[in-house]
Amino acid sequence: MTRLARLLRERDDERGFALVAVVGVAAVVMILVATMLSVSTSGARVTSNDTDWARAADAAYAGVADYQSHLNADNTYGQYGQADATFSKATGSTFAKGLDTNPAFDIKPVSAGGRWVTVPTVGGAAGPSSFRYAVDNSKLASQGVIRVQSTGRAGKVTRTVVANVRPDGFSNYLYFTNYESGDPNVTNETAGRSGASCTSDYRVAARTSSCQQIQFGPNDLLQGPVRTNDQLKICGSTFQSTVQTVGGWNSADCGTAAPSFASAPTTASTLTPPSTIGDLRDSMRSDLQTTTDSVEGTGCLFTGPTKITFNGDGTMTVVSPLTIATNVEGATAVPGAPITKGSAPAKCGDVDALHSSGGATIPIPKNNLVYVQNEPAARPSGTTPDPNYWDASPKYKNIANACDATSYANSWTRLKSNGVGFPYSTNSPTTSEVEPVNGNNANVSTPYGCDRGDAFVKGVVDKAVTVAAENYLYVTGDVTYPATRAASTVLGLIGQRAVWVWNPINTYGNTLTGQDREIDAAILSNQGTFVVQNWTQGSTRGRGALTIKGSVAQNFRGAVGLASGQGYDKNYKYDTSLATYTPPKFPQPTVTTYRVATQVESKTAYTADGAAIP
Repeated sequence: MTRLARLLRERDDERGFALVAVVGVAAVVMILVATMLSVSTSGARVTSNDTDWARAADAAYAGVADYQSHLNADNTYGQYGQADATFSKATGSTFAKGLDTNPAFDIKPVSAGGRWVTVPTVGGAAGPSSFRYAVDNSKLASQGVIRVQSTGRAGKVTRTVVANVRPDGFSNYLYFTNYESGDPNVTNETAGRSGASCTSDYRVAARTSSCQQIQFGPNDLLQGPVRTNDQLKICGSTFQSTVQTVGGWNSADCGTAAPSFASAPTTASTLTPPSTIGDLRDSMRSDLQTTTDSVEGTGCLFTGPTKITFNGDGTMTVVSPLTIATNVEGATAVPGAPITKGSAPAKCGDVDALHSSGGATIPIPKNNLVYVQNEPAARPSGTTPDPNYWDASPKYKNIANACDATSYANSWTRLKSNGVGFPYSTNSPTTSEVEPVNGNNANVSTPYGCDRGDAFVKGVVDKAVTVAAENYLYVTGDVTYPATRAASTVLGLIGQRAVWVWNPINTYGNTLTGQDREIDAAILSNQGTFVVQNWTQGSTRGRGALTIKGSVAQNFRGAVGLASGQGYDKNYKYDTSLATYTPPKFPQPTVTTYRVATQVESKTAYTADGAAIP
């Protein structure tokens, strides 16, 4: 009996131990289950936050795209915006056209009537995210850039991006032409037609004997995007980027020379150059600065032939014998109004120094414009003359000016100086520039006018600036950037009637300058052409390479050399800075589209309730 009792007690002990073990295992399982449920629930919350985080970013980018679509529908949309937005106010942006009816500009807190624009789903229904934006247009006039601050919202999450939006302009292309035929008013390409324009005869894929296509030759290298409103003739050239044309390309009469393309040429829409650059003169009007360009202030206006040398130290030296007033005012404070008053601020040079052979050395007007105008014409008696009309100036009208004839000791020629050293002369027929003439030799050059708005430019440029000439712009030496150049330092060179690469010859037809030429700039001739002076003259060994690091845009195609060897070979390379920065006040096509150049996430601007975050 005792033994049986002991066995029963031992069994009871084992059963108690098993029960404890079972309870312990169950507790562990319960803890594990609870932990798994907790992790699962936490993961659900993280997944929900991740979704809102991603949706908020997508909504911010959708806001940029929405603003871009407004610009493409109306190229003046950069003048609409909310001036009270922190982003706009901090940059000094002004909005001449007001707020528009765009709810995305309502950046007040929701409690105060502010709104968010809902991002639609693929099916068009209202989605779970929304956006609002503010605009900085302070650099629109000077650099052609609009900054957009777009904030996206999803749930309680907000995120902000800032994008640079800029037009599809001429400086976006290494090479652009409206017509691939030459400008007979400049190059006299169509001898016997009295300088008549080719445009009435030459159209896409319709060459005529009076309007010849200028070809890309076998030694030409173009390292950047190419675009034309016309048809290209290509004889063995190398294109290392995109080629866009309205009328395709041909290789007629090229022989066996085959072109090399990075990708097949594509069809493009038309970009139309502006008919005039005259509106740029308003950047020199002090009476318009409160409404047009209060950030950079006025540029510098020069009159008649003007020589500009960039010194590479933030300054430029200017010789301009006909200039009297470098800033002007209109009869009324309206763009384009007749000019009636003028001043000569120190930033644009002392007038007497401008008239001297040594010139005036002044700071480069950073992010601004230098405009060289024709001498103003006389006005009817009883009306106020333009302050730069020479004969109306009490101080200067009796002083010999640039239009006076200059006699030279050597009897082989008699030149009329333009006041800034052109035609170049040393009184020797072997080292002096032959007097340019008109007529059938117009491809040699065009006469240097003593009262025309011609700019003569060379040097090292270390500030963003544009030089615009109402008549011709001559590049008289290399124009380059320094080795330490910032990406935003971009130069614009505009010659309304032509941009010439100065290439003088003497009376024997020999060239007077050294081999090769480099021009680092965005070049534009809205009415004329970019062309090498005397491109048909000189030795058949050629002039070496014409290196362009920037862009070339022209109404007509300009020649730089001959297949027989005279002139230059092209070495054109696109400046990638121009994909982001436009030269100050650089003209844009009459109709264009806007694209996003850059966009990056920034500090969040608003809470989900629409309150601005300091």
